[in-house]
Amino acid sequence: MTGADIGTAFLVALGGTLVIVALASLPAGSRLRRLYGVDDRDDAGARANAVVLGGTGAFLLALAAAIAFEVPERLVAAGAFGVAAVGTATLGWLVRYRDRRELLTTPDVSRERARRLGGAAMWTGALLCLPLAGILLGATESEIAGAALGATAVAGVLIALAYR
Repeated sequence: MTGADIGTAFLVALGGTLVIVALASLPAGSRLRRLYGVDDRDDAGARANAVVLGGTGAFLLALAAAIAFEVPERLVAAGAFGVAAVGTATLGWLVRYRDRRELLTTPDVSRERARRLGGAAMWTGALLCLPLAGILLGATESEIAGAALGATAVAGVLIALAYR
């Protein structure tokens, strides 16, 4: 078994688990709802979290399929960064401007903290466009990795500041 096979198996296992957890958290009274801070009676919050978990799981399964079918690496990387950037920015917009605090995994977040976290998520989505641009413009792998690591570091600081 090669490293790519192990990585693909890990993506399938993690993606499948996320989809199963998302589906298992939908029925009323599900114990899984409490794991991520949603009240047992809050169906809207459970559905919102299930969409995020299920969407993430589906993304990981699609990524594993692209690797298994040997789609060109640059195409897989561009697709992964593009989907992650749009998804993260959209999630941040929903939390910041639509007050969808139930999408956050932190229970009982104040409106102000949710606005800051939504803004940090929107900036994170924008930062993910840096390595995406590198991929599309033909940068070397080390330059793309540097852009991704830099975006990750800045995003970590933004999220930490948003939690203050």
